[in-house]
Amino acid sequence: MSAENTNKKIYLKDKSSDPIYKTVNFPFFFKTRILSGLLMALGFIVLGTQVVLPLIFFKTQDKVIKPMEQTVLGVATGFKNFDFQEIKENTKYIEKKDSISEYFYITIPKLKINNALVKSEFDGPSPDDFLGHYKGSALPGETGNTFIYGHSVLPWFFNPKNYKTIFSTLGDLEEGDRFSINYNGKELVYEVKEKNVLPPNEVNPLEIWRPKYLNESTVTLMTCWPAGTKTKRLLVKAILLE
Repeated sequence: MSAENTNKKIYLKDKSSDPIYKTVNFPFFFKTRILSGLLMALGFIVLGTQVVLPLIFFKTQDKVIKPMEQTVLGVATGFKNFDFQEIKENTKYIEKKDSISEYFYITIPKLKINNALVKSEFDGPSPDDFLGHYKGSALPGETGNTFIYGHSVLPWFFNPKNYKTIFSTLGDLEEGDRFSINYNGKELVYEVKEKNVLPPNEVNPLEIWRPKYLNESTVTLMTCWPAGTKTKRLLVKAILLE
């Protein structure tokens, strides 16, 4: 016999009829398959209801309903309701004697905000369906500081028509940018002068950024910062142009 034939390996097909090779543990097989299938289905349901569906809703709707706010994505991105505690803790308020308009409008071209509704003399901590004009602060065009505040979420979800997201890009405003307020049919143009970031407990809407001159009219725009969180407040100050 040649060396070549001696070293050649021969593979034989196993024709064993030993039951051990043919026995299947069906209960174990079905339990593992069913369990893994259920877990996978549950994962898809959670992903769909807590992330995918809210994502589509936030990107396409101008008003956010409460169930969507409570989803994982809603909480993570800042849609969940929360209060401006510093607004709730108003220290003093001087009643205005003159009749005032219930609403006025603000337009910020750089942020694509067009005629957003601002509720005059709003005394609530959470303006969900409009921007809030802090009760007791100056009205637009008056001498003094007009204080306007609104919500923000992660900028990726910004929608200028949704008051839950309307100030998400407020930080994009820079010195020299202009915006306008329409109050009682009169258009008032303001120019941004500075920005500040403060802890909530250091924000006093009736004291902050008082005009430097007796006849000066200013506006302060405030939202939570960084957008999508509520740890600090971003304040943008602008001065009325003559």
